[in-house]
Amino acid sequence: MANSKRGKHGIASKLAGILAGAAVTWANLPTQVMAAPAQPSAHVVIGYYLLENEQINHYTDDTVPFPISRITPEKAMMLTHINYSFQNLDQAGRCGLAAGVDPVKAAEVFGKLTALKKYNPNLRILFSLGGWAYTNDDSPTAQRYRVAAATPAGRRAMASSCIAFMKRYGFDGMDIDWEYPRKEDANNFVALLTELRRRLDAENRRRKLQHELSYQLTIAGAGGAFNLSRYYLQLQQIAGQVDYINLMSYDLNGAWQPRTDHNAHLFGDSRESRYDNPLRELPFHPALSKEERQRRFPSPFALTVDAAVQQYLQAGVPASKIVLGLPFYGRAYFAVGSANHGLYQAFTTPAGDDYHGDPDLLYGCDACALRGDPRSAGYDDIARLQAADLGYQRYFSADSKVPWLYNADKKIFVSYDDEESFRYKSKYLKQQGLAGAMFWHLGQDDAGGTLLRTLHRSLNDAGYCDAELDLSAGLHYETGLQKANVAAVTDGCKPR
Repeated sequence: MANSKRGKHGIASKLAGILAGAAVTWANLPTQVMAAPAQPSAHVVIGYYLLENEQINHYTDDTVPFPISRITPEKAMMLTHINYSFQNLDQAGRCGLAAGVDPVKAAEVFGKLTALKKYNPNLRILFSLGGWAYTNDDSPTAQRYRVAAATPAGRRAMASSCIAFMKRYGFDGMDIDWEYPRKEDANNFVALLTELRRRLDAENRRRKLQHELSYQLTIAGAGGAFNLSRYYLQLQQIAGQVDYINLMSYDLNGAWQPRTDHNAHLFGDSRESRYDNPLRELPFHPALSKEERQRRFPSPFALTVDAAVQQYLQAGVPASKIVLGLPFYGRAYFAVGSANHGLYQAFTTPAGDDYHGDPDLLYGCDACALRGDPRSAGYDDIARLQAADLGYQRYFSADSKVPWLYNADKKIFVSYDDEESFRYKSKYLKQQGLAGAMFWHLGQDDAGGTLLRTLHRSLNDAGYCDAELDLSAGLHYETGLQKANVAAVTDGCKPR
């Protein structure tokens, strides 16, 4: 399944120039001054920050679409983690800068990121290793990860280089974004994480004596059961080595499917496609009876956020280590029929990582055209489409708890998330006892930081109330097992 975290969406220099003037305006917007948090937040809020290789090499506030200066002190205090994306392994299987990146400019960029900690002493800056472009099965560099993890010597060399990279540039940990280990790589992946954890624990014993934040180890985990099935049997062991699993609970549907559907819906709908559950076919030890497989793994099932979370919990991953992934972007489909306002309809959008069609298909999205791919749009792009009165009508699914846009004149369907859907997802993750939220990525929010503010308010504002939000509708991922970790999070508050 495709994944938007692929680190390969080249941003044309023309687009950077257009956005540079806007960045000056946005930077001057008034922001509320907030006191630095003295205690860690109740829930983690992890934002990925993406820079392409050429953007690093030519970095200034005027040449990149979303410079670090746009992460204001207020935003820095709303975040618990920033994951810088992406680094890669070299041919020897060692952590380092991606090929062609200027080390002097990279150090400058990393310094700007780590400087954000002066606004929030509890903020951690991690580097993310891998990403879709570097690690998917068809990537020319994916084999580097398989080879590095395959032997004790390879794991030691990789771990040593990653620790050295982390310390050299002042990072607070690392995020391993291998998309995805194959079944034959799964045990090696566990061994690699074990080696990284061993070394980080040794470093952390020294940091504790100096009263410094501990280094952390996280991974980006598959959000769909088909990719997850590659290492589902090892999930409990993986969880034992990491601080958090950033669950990529998005890209659940896209142009690779036959009909339009939601990108990251919380619950299912009786009209959507459902799939045979691949987790039923795994070689469990001891073996499970047919009846037990049916009880544990509903089939057919809808690919939803809820399904992803329940599959991790059922595998024995502690809820306190699961971070729910949310998209700051949407997916567009074209030549979509008008029935059901475009939802669950046939379309003609081409699939595949590389797009070679008409860049102007997403009517009104000039930034999408300049990026060269109209199939994906950031929340900021989508908000502009709605504000421009171009014929896009918003709809919201009471079952799935997500919105979509449909332009009846242009036959365009856009699946995305917004403030309303984030409030439902925030309530859900609190009910499930999850660690917090992760999102891809910071540069896709609107100028006012609407989505980040929504997450901060709904997860870490003591005065926030969501008692009026009802999570009972829609198709839930129901197993025959007793559910755990479900908390009553609205006791004592009243609907607004």
